[in-house]
Amino acid sequence: MKKINIPKRIAFFFLFLISIFSLSGQEKSDSGPLRPAEDAHFLSEFVHKVYTTLDGLPAMSVTAILQDRKGYIWIGTYEGLVRFDGVEFVIFNRSLDPKYDFAAARAIFEDSNGNIWIGHNDEGISCIKTNGQVIKYTTNDGLPNNSVSTICEDKKGNIWIGSNTGVCFLTSQGEVQYPQGLEAYDAEKLPAASLYCDTERQVWFATGDENAIFVYDGGKFTQYKGITKIENPRVRGICQSKDGALWFGCDPYYVVRVKGSEETVYDVSHEGIDGTAVDCISEDSKGNMWFSTDAGLTVFHDGFFTYYDKNSGAPDNGAKKVLEDREGNFWITYNRGGMEKLSAGKFTTIHMQITVNAICNDKFRDLIWIAADNGLYAYKDNKFIENEVTEALKGARVRHVEVADDGEIFIASYSDKTPLVVVTKEDEVHFWGKEEGFYAIKNRIAIKSKSGDCYSGSTQGLFIWNSKDGTISEITKNNGLENEYIMWLYEDEKGQMWVGTNGSGVYILKNKKIVRHYGTENGLAGNVIFKISRIGNSIWIATSTGLSRYNEDKDSFSNFDSSKGFESDSTFQIIVDNNMTAWMTNNKGIFSADFAEMISVADGFQPKVGIKYYGNSDGLVTTGVTSVSCGMMDQKERLYFPLTDGFAVYDPAKSLKNDVAPNPEIQEYTVDTETFEYFGEKIILPPGTKRLSIKFTGLSFISSESIRFRTRLEGFDEKYSDWSNKRDVSYTNLKYGNYKLFITSQNADGLECEISAPIQIEKLPYLQELWWFWAATCGAIALIIALIIIHKIRSMRRIQIELEQKVEERTHELKEANEKAENLLLNILPKNIADELTENPDRTIAKKYPNATVLFTDIVGFTKLSDKMTAENVVAMLNKMISRFDERAKREGIEKIKTIGDAYMAASGLSEDRRNGGAEKMVRFAQGVLQDVAAFNAYYKVNIRIRIGINTGNLVAGVIGKTKFIYDIWGDTVNVASRMESTGEPMKIHVSETTYAQTKERFKYSEPVEVAVKGKGEMKSYYL
Repeated sequence: MKKINIPKRIAFFFLFLISIFSLSGQEKSDSGPLRPAEDAHFLSEFVHKVYTTLDGLPAMSVTAILQDRKGYIWIGTYEGLVRFDGVEFVIFNRSLDPKYDFAAARAIFEDSNGNIWIGHNDEGISCIKTNGQVIKYTTNDGLPNNSVSTICEDKKGNIWIGSNTGVCFLTSQGEVQYPQGLEAYDAEKLPAASLYCDTERQVWFATGDENAIFVYDGGKFTQYKGITKIENPRVRGICQSKDGALWFGCDPYYVVRVKGSEETVYDVSHEGIDGTAVDCISEDSKGNMWFSTDAGLTVFHDGFFTYYDKNSGAPDNGAKKVLEDREGNFWITYNRGGMEKLSAGKFTTIHMQITVNAICNDKFRDLIWIAADNGLYAYKDNKFIENEVTEALKGARVRHVEVADDGEIFIASYSDKTPLVVVTKEDEVHFWGKEEGFYAIKNRIAIKSKSGDCYSGSTQGLFIWNSKDGTISEITKNNGLENEYIMWLYEDEKGQMWVGTNGSGVYILKNKKIVRHYGTENGLAGNVIFKISRIGNSIWIATSTGLSRYNEDKDSFSNFDSSKGFESDSTFQIIVDNNMTAWMTNNKGIFSADFAEMISVADGFQPKVGIKYYGNSDGLVTTGVTSVSCGMMDQKERLYFPLTDGFAVYDPAKSLKNDVAPNPEIQEYTVDTETFEYFGEKIILPPGTKRLSIKFTGLSFISSESIRFRTRLEGFDEKYSDWSNKRDVSYTNLKYGNYKLFITSQNADGLECEISAPIQIEKLPYLQELWWFWAATCGAIALIIALIIIHKIRSMRRIQIELEQKVEERTHELKEANEKAENLLLNILPKNIADELTENPDRTIAKKYPNATVLFTDIVGFTKLSDKMTAENVVAMLNKMISRFDERAKREGIEKIKTIGDAYMAASGLSEDRRNGGAEKMVRFAQGVLQDVAAFNAYYKVNIRIRIGINTGNLVAGVIGKTKFIYDIWGDTVNVASRMESTGEPMKIHVSETTYAQTKERFKYSEPVEVAVKGKGEMKSYYL
């Protein structure tokens, strides 16, 4: 029996007091530069992300950085200017776009009008205006030198340019002017290390030479002599803090603060690293000062110095610039290390190089117990400590640790020596193993029940220690368990013990007896149980195939898996914090959801729950979690999550939501195949534009990849689209007119931006799409008709005047009329019939032919087709198509008999000679008719289909009537031909057996087809 003595750590507090007293004494001392005490933890709570050429930067040397008023991050490199939106690097230089006629970007500045100025290494200075226009100035325009290193703007809007051989400024009219005053100090051509405009709008000029720092006020430069504690100061960087103090960076590694008559010198050098320059000084939103040197970064905060260099994890010692963006992220550029972003992480990840299985809060001993694969750890005040318990369990695979309500600790492990360890509230340590009757060496969990008994779940069953007599009882397959592999234990408020197994669901024990069993057959999500806990008025069970909520009133389960929005079917654990946020783990990692929304889904009021996964950008840097992982929430509402490589802590007090909305910005648009940069202009689409694509982004640098967007094109969309991470939208075949595109975005914390001004889009029409075009066209047609009528009237008058002179022509005209009448008669009757009828008009014309062939055609679905057409269109269509048949009949010697509606009737072989070849001629004619229909369809863009039927046999032909007479044919031959047509198939030639017999040697036919013919019964027929 041994006791654990856990020491109280107060060293950090004493160190803080000593530092404050020391710093206070230093501030009052004039003996030399101050060097405040070091705080090594200041930057450890940030999430570090380094960007290199592998991420899209064009070069590892980053010379300048700026966030513009829209929110873009602009980056200067020797390979071009870079614009970054958190996801994509866009590079600007002449090799990619001749519009940007430069190669390097050495300095970047945004003026008060939103124009971006870029100083080049040896190409002067360029200005990218808000409308996209690019203007360039070089020595040809009056600059002192083409190597521009620093830029600023004064109160008059003049742009000051610092070059390798002096300074000048550009007026608002674009004129280059040189300031006065430097000539008095022989400093006109000194190189510009820094230009800075203070709150009084005075321009400061630092050169890096001894005593060569000047201030422009009253129209000329004067030498500044406010630095007295450093002899012959060489100033390179200047900054003014919010309290009005001026900060000067001096070689080799000093920073001087001057406010009124107060002057303080700080030594910002890094131990063991040579430093020769303070390149940049900047103040953050909390008043901390950041000093960039070529020995690393020094941060002055809360009276402490924090050093950041390669020894402490920086990618490079050459820190160039520091920028705090509007969301509180810090951006550091390096001479050779690319660019780094420091973000306030939601999580702090503690790496241990070992899998952690469970974490337990011990409020009695004021520490955290951590069960890992290689032992038990004690953690307090951000440090690991050792005691008798941690020493005893070194090397053991500890699966679970729990502190009972009375302060006793229960530790379960996979160990043949220490499968169960109990630490009493008096800190006495007891080991339970084989000697004590506990033969299961793979112990997964142990808890103390309300009765004082100890329940221990192992891979070999459940063991129960009776607190009164010390006896051990077992529950295994022998007394009710189907599966002895125990995964979890939970005691409810009724004193019932819930036992989760590895494959057989959940057993409920009362008075150490199994009284109930739940499995998938009862609605449970899965039979492999990871965790069981009570949240609110429900029992929640995490399984390998989903999370189950047990409703005791209804004795039923409602389940959550990938179909309910979890993106995974397994759930390892659920913890609900005091803000009613549910935190869960699964194979994909750690995620959260609104607990009230989960209840709504469980009760069937909505289909899915919205979730958020966490990763590197949130400070959660890990390879994942395991199914054993058992986290917890401490009394300070901090959440602890076991990981495969340590553990993570989520502190809600430090995890404020990002309250900066990610304003959407249009980057470019594509009209069909041509892409344009967007600068706020109205997008004009030419007539005939098929496709418009618009690319946009959301400007947030906290979890940039998680930004979501919705769009609505007014005039096209009725409502906004669903939220999506997609950063472009496309529209096809827009009608002409005006449109407005609205885009709204939402950051990773659900903050939605206000709907900004829409993008104006206009699709231009073709000329024929305009109303006035048709009005003008109708007017022109009316005018033409009027002119035609006038012309006709005048022609008729001339004819009337000349009528008497043409009487002699009447005879000729009458003859022509007779010829026309004869031709008309020949169009109605065969020539021999027409001749006979002309000679004997009162005679009955009738004749029988022994071997004639009859053809019928009919348009398929003509009635339905004609219902959709005007009468004129119906007649016009039939006339054009029938005329083609008539012309072919005339060419091929086929007698057209008549048309009946859309049906066409023709005959051949009208001869007394049986061997007249009429059947073969008619079949060839039928083939031609199909060709005519195909040609008619192709020409008029229609789809007319006809049926053709042919029969051969004897028939009677004759003329019926005295007025409007008609030549017609009768007999069974005609009826059968009609039946061949009506039973045929569209666009096929259907012939009777008699026709087949006379033409089978000339044409290829199908196998015989039986058809029913009225009055004839079943007859054989064939398809050509």
